[in-house]
Amino acid sequence: MRGRTEMAPKDAKKPESAPMQEERRRTNLGLPDWRELPNTIEYRSESARRVRAGFVGCGGHSYRNIYSAFHFAPVDLIAVADVQIDRAQAYAREFGAERAYDDYREMLAKERLDCVFVVTNYDENGRPRFPGIAMDIMRAGAHAWIEKPPAANLEEVEAMQAVERQTGRFTQVGYKKMFVPTYMKAKEISQRPEFGGARQLSIRYPQRMPAPETRYALAQDPLAVGFLDHVWHPFAVIQYLMGDAASMSYVWDAKSRGFFAHFAFKNGGIGSLHSSGGQASGAPLEHVELVGDGSHLIVDNIVKLTYYRKFQGHYYGRSGDFFTPDESAPIVWEPEMSLGVLYNKNTFLLGYANEIRAFCDSVLTNTKPDQAGLRDTHMMMQIYEAFRQPAGATIDFKVPATVG
Repeated sequence: MRGRTEMAPKDAKKPESAPMQEERRRTNLGLPDWRELPNTIEYRSESARRVRAGFVGCGGHSYRNIYSAFHFAPVDLIAVADVQIDRAQAYAREFGAERAYDDYREMLAKERLDCVFVVTNYDENGRPRFPGIAMDIMRAGAHAWIEKPPAANLEEVEAMQAVERQTGRFTQVGYKKMFVPTYMKAKEISQRPEFGGARQLSIRYPQRMPAPETRYALAQDPLAVGFLDHVWHPFAVIQYLMGDAASMSYVWDAKSRGFFAHFAFKNGGIGSLHSSGGQASGAPLEHVELVGDGSHLIVDNIVKLTYYRKFQGHYYGRSGDFFTPDESAPIVWEPEMSLGVLYNKNTFLLGYANEIRAFCDSVLTNTKPDQAGLRDTHMMMQIYEAFRQPAGATIDFKVPATVG
């Protein structure tokens, strides 16, 4: 006997979508609409307006962190490109792109795109491929989002800025540290009148810097490529929390290849970067302290924020306990890690979702990003190139660092 398909009754209810289930649960429990609460996230499927996006690069980092973040951003992935067409086709299937290409130039010519994300490796000389691809994207009429490191030198940054001016398109760089929730909260607190302004910054971040003779020899020294690749993380924290640097000097340890860099900032503040090459590889990577006037903040391992509020102090030699009044006691924030929610996901804790959402907002409003753009990149590239100067020298920066 032939099998037959059971037909559902005409009056049978259709399965509820996830948003419908959530709305029913909200109504039944008397919960407020999530849209009325601060810092709530719209899923991609709920977005009324989305960017038409292309993607260049189908590697491990993009798979883990960028493509997957599109679930929480208004992105319609139209096409992907990779030098290996089978890999591009596999990513297109997995992440819902309509078409795959083995040449990004063909994708730019054939597709109508609002923006293009780029996550690629280095060329045969150890140089980032991002500048050339970003300029091709902008000339094709789309906005570009590129991973760090954005370029190998200041000349390439200024070339991208020139194309921004010529085309009216813009490029944002993947400085995820500028979008880490704890750093965003730290900046917000530091701008409150009671904090007293961002006056002093101290960062510890593990980074080895090559010897002067090979420090920028990208084709010869793998450590030079590693320095170029990673140093943008602490640079981004510096730029985000303190703004433009006015000058810098540094000292370098030849054995561990770590260094201390000391900064004076345009806002009158000061700061230091302890690039702790040689620290234990199993230890948390980042420790940040931001000092105001009578208050300061500490961010440990990017997930724990402690705010030490103003307090007049104990009576020296007379106070019998060490407690501060409740109204001025320290505040500590760190995420709970038990629930399957957004705020404890790597995608949010490390800043990926926030940076992509910010870029999409800029594309949809055709507004140049006010952070993580080429203007910030110009300042940070000046810091990178300052290490060409001998240790102990004071290097002055162009402030404001912009050419467009």
